[in-house]
Amino acid sequence: MASDSTAPATETGQNAEEVGKKAGDEPETSIEEILKIVQKLDSRFPPQPEQQRMSRSETAPARTSRNQQPTTGGLEKQQSDTTGLTSVRQSEHAIPKLKRNLRLLEEDVSKLQDLNIEVAEEVKRQIRPLNNLLKQVELGSTNKQLTEGNKNDLEKVNKKIFNLMCQVPLLPNKRKNNRGFDADDGNGDNHGKPIVCLPGIHANEEELKRLAVFRDVQTKFEQLDGDKKIYLLTFAVFPENQEVNRTMLMYWWIGEGILNYRVTPPKKGMVLADEDKPENVVKKVLKEFADKKLIEPVKNKRKVEPSSYKMTPFVHASLVRISMEMKLFNIYQKGEKPTMKRSEMNKVCLVEASSSQPEAKANKMLYADQIETVFNVSERFPDFTFKWFSKDQTSGKRKLNRLSTTTYKELKVFYLGRWERTAKRHIEVENAELMKNLKHMTKLKLLSFQGISRIERLDDAVCKLHDLIILDLRACYNLEKLPDKIDSLKALTYLDITDCYMIDRIPKRLSWLDNLEVLKGFVVSDATDEETVCTLAELEHLKNLRKLSISINKNVSVSKLFVDIEKFDRLEKLKMAWGGINDHKPADPHSGIKNFLRQMTFQELQPVKKVTKKDREPEHLPLKLKKLDLQCFPKSDLPSWLQPNMLGGLEKLYIKGGTKLTGFGTQPPKEATACQVKVLRLKFLPRLKVEWRDLQLYFPRLEFLDKYQCPQVSFCPTDGIGIWRKKD
Repeated sequence: MASDSTAPATETGQNAEEVGKKAGDEPETSIEEILKIVQKLDSRFPPQPEQQRMSRSETAPARTSRNQQPTTGGLEKQQSDTTGLTSVRQSEHAIPKLKRNLRLLEEDVSKLQDLNIEVAEEVKRQIRPLNNLLKQVELGSTNKQLTEGNKNDLEKVNKKIFNLMCQVPLLPNKRKNNRGFDADDGNGDNHGKPIVCLPGIHANEEELKRLAVFRDVQTKFEQLDGDKKIYLLTFAVFPENQEVNRTMLMYWWIGEGILNYRVTPPKKGMVLADEDKPENVVKKVLKEFADKKLIEPVKNKRKVEPSSYKMTPFVHASLVRISMEMKLFNIYQKGEKPTMKRSEMNKVCLVEASSSQPEAKANKMLYADQIETVFNVSERFPDFTFKWFSKDQTSGKRKLNRLSTTTYKELKVFYLGRWERTAKRHIEVENAELMKNLKHMTKLKLLSFQGISRIERLDDAVCKLHDLIILDLRACYNLEKLPDKIDSLKALTYLDITDCYMIDRIPKRLSWLDNLEVLKGFVVSDATDEETVCTLAELEHLKNLRKLSISINKNVSVSKLFVDIEKFDRLEKLKMAWGGINDHKPADPHSGIKNFLRQMTFQELQPVKKVTKKDREPEHLPLKLKKLDLQCFPKSDLPSWLQPNMLGGLEKLYIKGGTKLTGFGTQPPKEATACQVKVLRLKFLPRLKVEWRDLQLYFPRLEFLDKYQCPQVSFCPTDGIGIWRKKD
């Protein structure tokens, strides 16, 4: 019996070893072998009808078992049933999920190999011109300076190498020790950039205060209104000359409670005036700071107005000193790297290696119940902060009364995510279970996990945050699902799930968020569960919705999409991106029959739907729409209701990507249209054929044109990078 039982294991081990040897160092071979194994597993365990009817909630069986009062004799059976049910559900979801991830990995590996070949070929091409340059220098005179010709040649090579470098994806540094961070000898770098420390400027208080720039900054600071002083001091936590995005600042200021609506939230039927909208308030404040030379707008020729700002070193050092005197932030210490410390005004800024500090431990962060703000400046593993707000943690001591409920009513801002717009800083949460502590943050207004990896789903504890105004989940690449009870977030005004590529459906109750004004990343998918999935048309119930961006992962007509949004009365900005439709064939051997039956059922019902608004063309765009951004437009011609003469009061039109699009209409107009568009962006449109004189007739009020990779958009008076601005 022993030999029989060990034989299969030995054989399996040998097969695995052979697969490993066969795969060698080539990842594609290993992936293909794993895919074969997974396909076999999938064929052995196809989804059963009973499993498909089960609830997706994994916690439901556990709740049922706790609510029931089983007899002693039935306890074992109940536990075995629960265990079996859990394992069935895990196998039901795990295999398709594994297959999908393997396919995505296979595609990424293929792209990396193509890039590897391209880099090798391009670098090889640069050897000859560099050798020729070296020979010219060696055979030339004894002059130690390069000629202008030599400099031009080197600059050309440098540009090509730099372009290659930009194509290489950023890979996070591997951790080298158990403490969670690479060894630090004091001269380490922060993903290629040194850690910002200004001991020679802000740390030397006497020298700094002698400088005219400090006195100038201090004078301008004292002239600001109370809230504006705090606005300006928030720049002190960011490194000098670092680009700080306007939207991120707006989120932070709203979370702190220093940027308020004059009508919060806007009453039903009441429209918020333009000057009262947070976006415009922030623009006005930042312009005032820029006019006073306290900050500098980041210039970008492709932008009509700046969206990012930075601060020069001496102004930054002056504000750091002022913030230290006001006890607002406590990051910089004399002659030391930035460290994490709670300030007297209860602000905590996470910096690199914060998780290695003693204060990272739950019992070492004193007075956690008084913390108002946690902001991640440069930490890569910030999940230790959840422990500060556990139910057993108050002022660094365990609560004596275990029956009482611990809440952290002072905490308003919990910004763990990435504030930078670039993805250079890799952030991840190692223990997602710690997110259960969110339920104790009862007065939280801003929650940001932007750019954090390894978050697959939000804990239901998020739904306890009834005062939450901003939920920022942008670029959480592993996030697969939003909470079903998301409507519990009654105050939610901003929701950003842009670039959350794993989310393939939106919960139904999202359309019940009465105060939602900005929704970024809504997914239009082929999900058929109408009882739990929110459709685009159902967003009509969001009466305050001003901004909407949509990712379309479904074969649906353009007309249907615009009919669904036709009655969005307050919508001002709309972005629609086509793509991500899954063309993979199902591996389930029975899925062909299931799909056939599903298609037959759909075809029987389709005539009923055809007489409804499904194929009806929209009568007009949303009446207050000012900006329309179309990405990867799938048609060869713009529909009649999207042509320039039908755009109503639209002021900004962006069309980015669309290999089929050939023109704006059947033929150019003979006279100027009534189109109100002032800003036009055309990018990656290889077949779009139009001349400058026709563009002027299509868009007679045009003030700004951005043309990029549109070879048949001709005779435009643009500059070298494709930009044209109307002269004042």
